[in-house]
Amino acid sequence: MEDPMLALEQRADFWDRPDGDWGDGVPEFDITREVRLKANSCYRLGSIALAREDWWFAECWLCGAMEADHPGAWFRFAALICRRGSRVFGGDGPDAYLRYLVEGAAGFGHGDAQRMRPLLEDRAVELPPFTSWEDPYYGPLILSALRSGISR
Repeated sequence: MEDPMLALEQRADFWDRPDGDWGDGVPEFDITREVRLKANSCYRLGSIALAREDWWFAECWLCGAMEADHPGAWFRFAALICRRGSRVFGGDGPDAYLRYLVEGAAGFGHGDAQRMRPLLEDRAVELPPFTSWEDPYYGPLILSALRSGISR
């Protein structure tokens, strides 16, 4: 298995923005720079925990970033739900929560989530091919889960 820490150091992460430069000028993002910096640190730590499959820490850190509306955190929390889904929620619960998280990520500006929005209404809708991803590590997982439902 690939070392998650080494992998994170080597990969470019579109939403790892140490300067907190997401949503600038958008009224719902009217938060201080200090809050954005902290949120990005939470996102980074949550991403490390997610890569290590340390579910509890991933949830805690990503939630911290989500409180500041970090688009990448919303999307990666959706990946956490894909991985943990029915083990945590049982039945149909994870699918509804996944849809909520993808919609939230899209609303805060996550490009992959925005492109997946039509699947929130109709799983069978044809989407243009994804030739590039903002989150190539978890985007395909989330796309697959939206198309087929969470069955883990």
